[in-house]
Amino acid sequence: MKYFWHFVISIGVLALIMFAFFGASLPFGNHITYTDQPVVTEPSITFIDPVIGSATAKATVVVYGDYGCDSCATLDATLVNLLADDYPNDLRIVWKDMPNTSQHPEALNAAIAARCAGDQGKFWEYNAQLLINQASLGAELYNTIAIQLGLKSSTFASCLSQQTPAPLVQQTYEEGLALGVSATPTIFINGTRYTGAVDKGTLKTIIRQIVVSKT
Repeated sequence: MKYFWHFVISIGVLALIMFAFFGASLPFGNHITYTDQPVVTEPSITFIDPVIGSATAKATVVVYGDYGCDSCATLDATLVNLLADDYPNDLRIVWKDMPNTSQHPEALNAAIAARCAGDQGKFWEYNAQLLINQASLGAELYNTIAIQLGLKSSTFASCLSQQTPAPLVQQTYEEGLALGVSATPTIFINGTRYTGAVDKGTLKTIIRQIVVSKT
């Protein structure tokens, strides 16, 4: 019997080693495993997260998005318009990268490009252009947007080729997994989760209720 348990333990250890080696090497989006019981319940907001809007805003919208996702483009435009037109002082938007490369092969590269632009203070402008032109995601588009926004070309090219922001993208991606994010866009408005393309009217109502309740 003791030899049997030695065999079982050995197989278990071997399985763990294989998982650690092969699992760690899998690309973004191809090893997403979702659970009905998330490890954490709310996203964190740290210095690595691109943020637009007032730091004292009453409503904070955290967006888990993918640059190849049609609904993400619609949502992004809606939120930015709400920020500019309706809630310039009461709405804050936070972007979290959730690239699913199995569905959108350029999602990770686009996320890295946006963060490279962010290093030069142009994340949100770059983010908007990626989503507007998501049908053309690729190296040519990334360079074209960088030129249009007046980014320092050598700095941007170095950041992009070395994939310098990849660990930051990985961190927000892993946070999404821990939250059980199963689709993009997924948003959290003051901690409450909404999945999918929430229309402008619904968003406006939710944000208005929060603003009124905190006034």
